Amino acid sequence: MKTVNIGILAHVDAGKTTLTESLLYTSGTIAELGSVDKGTTRTDSMLLEKQRGITIQASVTSFQWGDTKINLVDTPGHMDFLAEVYRSLSVLDGAVLVISAKDGVQAQTRILFHALQSMKIPTLLFINKIDQSGVDLQKVYRDIKDKLSTEILIKQRVELFPDLSVTDQMDLEQWDIVIAGDDELLEKYTLGEQLDIAALKRIEKQRFQECTLFPLYHGSAKKNIGTPSLIDAISNVDSTTGNHDAELCGNVFKVEYLEKGRRMVYLRLYGGALHTKDTVMVADGDEKIKINEIRVPSKGEVCCVDVASSGEIVILPGTPLKLNDVIGNAELMPRKIWSDFSRPMMRATIHPVKEAERELLLEALTEIADVDPLLRYDVDSITHEITLSFLGKVQMEIVCALLAEKYNIAAALGDPTVIFMERPLAKSVYTIHIAVPPNPFWASIGLSIEPLPLGSGIRYESRVSVGYLNQSFQNAVADGIRYGCEQGLYGWEITDCKICFEYGLYFSPVSTPADFRSLAPIVLEQALRKSGTELLEPYLSFTVYAPQEYMSRAYNDVKKYEATVGSTDIKGSEVILSGEIPARYIQECREELALCTNGLGVCLTELKGYQVSTSSPVYQARRPNPKLDKTRYLFNKLDT
Repeated sequence: MKTVNIGILAHVDAGKTTLTESLLYTSGTIAELGSVDKGTTRTDSMLLEKQRGITIQASVTSFQWGDTKINLVDTPGHMDFLAEVYRSLSVLDGAVLVISAKDGVQAQTRILFHALQSMKIPTLLFINKIDQSGVDLQKVYRDIKDKLSTEILIKQRVELFPDLSVTDQMDLEQWDIVIAGDDELLEKYTLGEQLDIAALKRIEKQRFQECTLFPLYHGSAKKNIGTPSLIDAISNVDSTTGNHDAELCGNVFKVEYLEKGRRMVYLRLYGGALHTKDTVMVADGDEKIKINEIRVPSKGEVCCVDVASSGEIVILPGTPLKLNDVIGNAELMPRKIWSDFSRPMMRATIHPVKEAERELLLEALTEIADVDPLLRYDVDSITHEITLSFLGKVQMEIVCALLAEKYNIAAALGDPTVIFMERPLAKSVYTIHIAVPPNPFWASIGLSIEPLPLGSGIRYESRVSVGYLNQSFQNAVADGIRYGCEQGLYGWEITDCKICFEYGLYFSPVSTPADFRSLAPIVLEQALRKSGTELLEPYLSFTVYAPQEYMSRAYNDVKKYEATVGSTDIKGSEVILSGEIPARYIQECREELALCTNGLGVCLTELKGYQVSTSSPVYQARRPNPKLDKTRYLFNKLDT
């Protein structure tokens, strides 16, 4: 039996979860359609998802159509959950991009289509909600061609009046987009020769698999109209599946926690077979994992099996596998694993309303961060303050709602701030010697720092031989430097520099590793004071789509927010502005753009990385550490 993994993607409220229900119903998997409004859908299982009517986590369900097993992955549709979307894309054989007939192509539709194109995933288009009043399909077609691609193949004839009907019928002129893309077919057409429908369909499928043609279907998921044709199209998607007897290969794309903290790992098998009691090797590591239980989605349910074949989506309870882990031979992966190199851009303090729930809060945040790598938390080793780092406002709201709904913990968040970083301005060297006041530690340390290009991170090197200074002292220096890099002159994390341990001396027998561990951050700070530091802040690359009549206003608005406009293009009735903008301004910029364009403007963004900040210096309060603070004060006083 052939297995195909299909993603359902859409802008918020386009009806993709309802479409999933309709596909299950049409296939005979479920006897009754679930409702988003009533909270009875199979895929939006979280109470929060049912309350808000949006998908937050990717979910998987399955049905059978003929001799094809189809696994449906219902992906999130909100911008703050793009990480979840991209991870899900990496395991797909194809995708259905849902477009509301009433709303047309929205901002998120563009983002998702770009992602599908970037990852070379064959995509079917489905215009949903054609039963709503006021629908103008010709307008929707123009919208798709203007904003997504001109290479669309309309597969059905739709009659809206007097009665709604969708017919799988294509006239020869509807094949124009296929004919125009093939020289041989175009020549025959020009000469008036009879065209072979089978040849047209063959070219259609080839271009569809190459992601250069996008078949378009219509329907109403709520009324179960048009789904049989869509299922036929889905079942014809080629599966990127290896041989059952081939070497084992699979990767993790989702982690979730059930009630009582049971951890479930979702894995796509690309080659070989997975059996219970197998011991598998994690690629790029020495870790071996014992497989004690295997579950697979089947006919709308999740079943335990003894063996999972290549092509399946497998659920492994209780395994320590992490997101993006690969088991078996990583070289057999058919598509590059998606990994998000971005990092959270905002942070805020978080604490439980009831202090007695602090440990419960930490356990809950551990689970939530395990599921979403763009959500992180840290506990200050000195103040014990909990800091939550996140991507966007909705993500922050969802975390608080999850804590209340799933974990019964009331949490309070502080005001969010943009996460800055610091980089040294110049090369510097600083040494502090034993018994030279005000050094209170039995250790001598000399460090050099050197700025590196943006995005380089921290590089550490010890130039002191182990024969001269033993390994325990060396490790203590490295630990102290790591601690010191957490807070620079402005209080932000240090990055993009090379730190070298140039000189070290101990005094036997009184010196201890603690002396070196405590002195290292003091030496590092003095070296930073000597070099100076500059603030870095997160920047976003942006693409603004706005009606031509708003060109001047849109251009001036983005410039107002310290954006750098790299290019200006005109496509159809739209002007396209591309450039970079500080992340701290993006929310205001989006709101301003929507206001000045009457909601017609779209701003697409991706994290560009950290660049030199143009804002006034932003200081972060330094964590108190009485022993080090006293030493720091003495050295700072000495320098003045």
